[in-house]
Amino acid sequence: MSKEALMNKLGEVLNKIKEMIKKKWFKIVFLIVILFIIFKYLMTVIPARIKEVAMSQPSKVEITTIQDHEIKKSFEYSGRVEAQYSVDLVARVQGFLQKSFFKEGDFVKKGQVLFLIEPSEYEIAVKNAQAAVNATKASLTNAEKNLVRARELVKQDFVSKSYYDDALAQRDSFKGNLDVNRAQLAQAKLNLSYTRITAPVDGKIGKILITQGNLVNVTKGTIAKLISTNPIYVSFTLKSEDYLKFKKADQTQDLSNTIVTLKLSDGSGYKQTGKIEFVDNSVDITAGTIAMRATFDNPDGLLVPGDYITITLNPVNPRNEILVPMEAVQDSADGFFVYLVKDADNQEDKNSINDKINGFIEKVLKLAPAEKSNKVAKKTFIKASEQYQGYWIVDEGLKEGDIIVQKGLTQIRDGVPIQIIKDNSKEEKAE
Repeated sequence: MSKEALMNKLGEVLNKIKEMIKKKWFKIVFLIVILFIIFKYLMTVIPARIKEVAMSQPSKVEITTIQDHEIKKSFEYSGRVEAQYSVDLVARVQGFLQKSFFKEGDFVKKGQVLFLIEPSEYEIAVKNAQAAVNATKASLTNAEKNLVRARELVKQDFVSKSYYDDALAQRDSFKGNLDVNRAQLAQAKLNLSYTRITAPVDGKIGKILITQGNLVNVTKGTIAKLISTNPIYVSFTLKSEDYLKFKKADQTQDLSNTIVTLKLSDGSGYKQTGKIEFVDNSVDITAGTIAMRATFDNPDGLLVPGDYITITLNPVNPRNEILVPMEAVQDSADGFFVYLVKDADNQEDKNSINDKINGFIEKVLKLAPAEKSNKVAKKTFIKASEQYQGYWIVDEGLKEGDIIVQKGLTQIRDGVPIQIIKDNSKEEKAE
């Protein structure tokens, strides 16, 4: 097709279009299409703008100002009752167990005879040792007399010096033998005393593990177990950070002033108060705790060794802490957080295309412009490890004078403007 023919064809098409435009139905269809496009655009923009305006409205909240508070915070821990003395009663000499002088489970006194090992051979050993001492003493007496005579004879030159030396050596030999025999007598008496097994402390004796008639010795093991019951220990572990809080609160650095109370395993309170008497010299690096022990009087035997109880430490002096109402603190996968009240940044780009479009829509549809607020809520993470009378004790993240949102938290998000309707700072008191 030549260029001239192509131009003629194009001219025919344009003429047909002009004829169509002149027709009324085409104008109606074209107008409907334009109106539909405008309608679809407005239906997309207007709801989003309405939502944007609604969300930009300041949320009404109540606030509180962070303050230092003096508190006396008690700490509860699980503790275990331990005997002050726990003694395994064993035989120190060999023999047949002849008799016991108590009933299993009795309370016994220090020095009380508990078991008797057949003493006959040890009584004989004592008699033999005593006889050896007596014989040696007689020989020594005679040797000393001979030495005196030898000394006089040497002075008168009736005997040689060697005669005197022999008498002296004999006297010294009997003297040494006497010392040996006396030591053997003491050992024999000691062994005889071991045939009577006595209580080394006051306490309660348990079950007899080796019964009467059996051969006992050092290697046979425990015959019975004796534990002291009054006073008694309660051992527990304190978190290292709690230990520091106690030390900081008590200017004397003496934890023995701390009042210690107990709850028994049935939940009832123990009427006796205790006293801390031992603090370990290092922190357990695996658990981050330090071992401690308190002493309690136990006149009624309610505290039984091995039992688990609840121990409460009540410091004498208060400590300063940052307290936050529990309702102001929220939890998340990343930890606890609050909304901190901050000044708003009101600088906006008024020349953006979006702002111009929004402004046009507001004028056309008469939408109310968003109210302006000079305060916003900022999400702030905190470290809070313990509670106190409806408050969280905050270790990190807040300081005195900070202002946080206390109520109205469900309506706010990080960075949104807020409208303060009430300050609860003056109404809150932690005692």
